[in-house]
Amino acid sequence: MCCIIEATPETAYFYQSMRIHTFWLASFMLIASAALISIASARTAGGQEAQGEEHWRDLQKRFQDGETAAIAAFVAGGVDSVPWLIEIMENPEAGGSRLMAANTLGEIGVPEAVDPLIKALGSDWFNVRRCAALALAKIGDVRAIPAVQNLAENDPFLWTKPDTKEQIYLVRVDAARALKTLKDCVETFMKDASKRPSSHLAAPKEKCRWPFPGKFKEQKLYNNYQQPTDIYVHAAMDLLQEAGTKVRAVQSGTVALVATNYPDWNTHHYFVIEPEAGSGEGWSYTHVDPASFTFKIGDRIRRGQPLGEVVDFSLGKKDGIDHLHLNYVSFRKQPDGKYELTSLYDPLSRFKFSDKFKPTVHTPFHFVRNGTFEPFAPVDGLPEVSGKVDILAAISDCAYEKHIANWMTPVVTLEISSAEIEPLRKLVLDQRGRIADPKQTALYVPSRNRKPFANDLPPSPCPQLAIVTNTDGDGTIEASDAAHSWNTGMLNEKGQPRFPDGKYTVVVRAWDLAGNKGEARMTVRVRNSKGPR
Repeated sequence: MCCIIEATPETAYFYQSMRIHTFWLASFMLIASAALISIASARTAGGQEAQGEEHWRDLQKRFQDGETAAIAAFVAGGVDSVPWLIEIMENPEAGGSRLMAANTLGEIGVPEAVDPLIKALGSDWFNVRRCAALALAKIGDVRAIPAVQNLAENDPFLWTKPDTKEQIYLVRVDAARALKTLKDCVETFMKDASKRPSSHLAAPKEKCRWPFPGKFKEQKLYNNYQQPTDIYVHAAMDLLQEAGTKVRAVQSGTVALVATNYPDWNTHHYFVIEPEAGSGEGWSYTHVDPASFTFKIGDRIRRGQPLGEVVDFSLGKKDGIDHLHLNYVSFRKQPDGKYELTSLYDPLSRFKFSDKFKPTVHTPFHFVRNGTFEPFAPVDGLPEVSGKVDILAAISDCAYEKHIANWMTPVVTLEISSAEIEPLRKLVLDQRGRIADPKQTALYVPSRNRKPFANDLPPSPCPQLAIVTNTDGDGTIEASDAAHSWNTGMLNEKGQPRFPDGKYTVVVRAWDLAGNKGEARMTVRVRNSKGPR
């Protein structure tokens, strides 16, 4: 979080000489402080031991002197730090420490900071209002939405750029950013996470012909529609066939376009055949050798007609895996002449296939601090969690015995329950339909972080490690999903703990495209209080 220094008559000359560099210098200093805070925050596990007033008064003084170690100490103090930071934030004599107190409350991220920060939105100093809004966004408590929205629409502070004299409503700008983040934190819940939600796919029911001889097994389907990588979700089917194998049309139609994004290679050419000419959607075939094409744009194609041959996927001295990349897309020509393709539904749903094998949801689940891969330590044989928690679950699937596949289930749900509470039930993933942005991968653990959590899992079928708490509950993978977690410290509408200390059952369920269900469950202990166990 960063806030700039208030412009006063005494600082006018300084602003004129430094101009906008002042903003970036202030930003850099605050970002550097925030980095130190984040490091400390990742290691916070419920605060320090009880400390006396003398300790906190000394920490307040060091904090107001700008000592970075004091910032980290306040974060490490967790909920115990909140009243002492509020005192600084509300003290008109505390100067710039007030805005840093607001920032630090956001980094601590406990519910006890929400009401004081909402109150700070009415502060007499604009920088405190700005930082309070951004801190509320960091905490992600949706109770703050009305107050932040009011700030974004009505805050009166106008800042004049020294060089251009342009006037900007600075508080409104940051409050609008905070409001967007808070709205992204609004979650959708399910009534029943044990049943696969109904699908609203617009896919035609007519079945297509496989592009290669034989039935489902002979297509050698490996990467499927939901398979994630570190940089995108694979929104197509990969059928492993040797170079030179004839590719046949899966459905009749008209050749709408032929293109490539890599003109120096012959490996990445693709073409789209529209079942209905002029509709702007159709079957996209990629990795067919352009020298073998049997058609031109505008040709009418009949189902089963040879279209070309699978290309040799070698790139220079690198041997690739020969395959056909097949999906059903809408397409749009961009100003630079390239085409934007959007996958509309899982192409497997258009073919006859048999799948009687249910997915495997592997245990144990892994419980880590939100936004990190730092595990919570077990106590008496159970993971003991506090604050904001991410849950990692590995899921694997295959369609038939000895099916070696990079597979993933399109539907996943999460349920957290105990005898004392109304269960939390969320739709983690529903990827049977359109994948609007395949570059969004917030749901999955990057390969560089997988080893400690997937080392003991069988290599095939390949398990995909999902952060099942990284979701707002709508089933679509979005960048904002990374902000979500299991907030064990949240309060309900009555201001009481939503998840009181005690044992909880966590259930992850997964369905494949055929409707087979796999599930697993684990017990975890929540402990946010500091009293005796």
